Amino acid sequence: MLPRAFVTFGLACLLVGCEEKSSPVKYTVNDPKDANTTWRTDKPLSYQEAKTNGHCPISLPPEAKNIQFVDFYAGFGGFARYVRFEAPAAVCSEHARLILNEHNSWATGSLRVRVVSEPLSEERAKAFAQSAKQGEKESQAAWFDSDAIQKGEAWGDLSSHMPAILIDLERGIFYYRCTD
Repeated sequence: MLPRAFVTFGLACLLVGCEEKSSPVKYTVNDPKDANTTWRTDKPLSYQEAKTNGHCPISLPPEAKNIQFVDFYAGFGGFARYVRFEAPAAVCSEHARLILNEHNSWATGSLRVRVVSEPLSEERAKAFAQSAKQGEKESQAAWFDSDAIQKGEAWGDLSSHMPAILIDLERGIFYYRCTD
């Protein structure tokens, strides 16, 4: 026979519910005490400021200026990384090659990306910008304005966990995206 306290507790749980109420997920921003914090810039940084900050998710060329980034972690492997900086178009293209080669240095099999550029379509530029402005508030990057590109090139792959880079050849702007 079950003890009376156990039966009473069971009945109480059935009547009022003893399921723990879940609270909304809270993400921290720029909190060095939280290993899962979102690192982001709220204003453009100089190259030196970005290097001192130390949280940009990719390497940067010394010519980079007006640097902005979001490095968002959502738990269980969910992430979004966006980086935007200005530099001469030739520097942006060479840096795209460097970033993709860095990725390929550790990636295996289907996670490797081709290190070549292709002409950028208007649809891809708009989709890129739209993805940066969706999701959790902490992961959004309103400054990620790749939809303004008139003449550009695309590098990498838009698939999950793959780096993708767009370059505005007229304005000299580098856009990086990698998401889960």
